[in-house]
Amino acid sequence: MDVGSISQNALSGITKGVNQANEASEKLAGREQLSGQNTNATKELVALKEAETQVQASAKVAQTANDVIGSIINIKA
Repeated sequence: MDVGSISQNALSGITKGVNQANEASEKLAGREQLSGQNTNATKELVALKEAETQVQASAKVAQTANDVIGSIINIKA
C-alpha cells in the first residue's frame, strides 16, 4: 500500500467532484427555467448531488490516508 498514491487519488477525486459541481451549477444558472426543461434541471441537480458525494468520499479517503501516516509515525517514534 502506497499512502502517497492514495492521497493523490483522493485529491484527484476531490478535484473531479468540484469540477463536476461547477459544470452542473453553470448549466443550471444559465438555463431559462421553462416548463419543458424540468427534466434537464433535475438531471443537473442529480449531478450536483453526485459531485457532493464524490468530494465527501474522496475527503474521507484523504483523512484515512492521513491517519495511517500518523499511525506509522507514532509506531516508528
